[in-house]
Amino acid sequence: MQEIRRATPEDVVGIRDVATKAWYNTYLNIYAAKTVNELLAASYNGQHLLKRLEDQLFLVVEEDNEIIGFATFIYGTELFLSAHYVRPSWQHHGYGSKLLTEGLNYFEGKYDEIFLEVDNKNDEAVSFYEQKDFEKLRSYTHVMYGEAMDLALMRKTLK
Repeated sequence: MQEIRRATPEDVVGIRDVATKAWYNTYLNIYAAKTVNELLAASYNGQHLLKRLEDQLFLVVEEDNEIIGFATFIYGTELFLSAHYVRPSWQHHGYGSKLLTEGLNYFEGKYDEIFLEVDNKNDEAVSFYEQKDFEKLRSYTHVMYGEAMDLALMRKTLK
């Protein structure tokens, strides 16, 4: 049975597993393995994940008690979807859409828009967000671990 809920410290291993599988599935075709591994180590180590659980709205989706996806929302003066991943074997079943909807419902009436960054070479993700009424505001290059990333800033109007 499917459940979407706030992440807890006990979910860290499952979240890291989803992120690793999703990143390997998507980004090993775009970036060097060393870059992917360094980004995963920086973003999904236990200490960093625990801090994110405290500071962000961090949702997980479970199927039969297994974490199969997650979404994190940074909020303050603006709302930002900072991570949004579904285990590759569970993609295209509506879980990503449900996570996004659940997060937006949480912030309903509090923000006029939401922003996210996506890699322009991740065609599937760009298409997904465009179908969800996000628009590209601009593209830019960001260098991480010596590798140039072709990123897009996207926005969705909420009101």
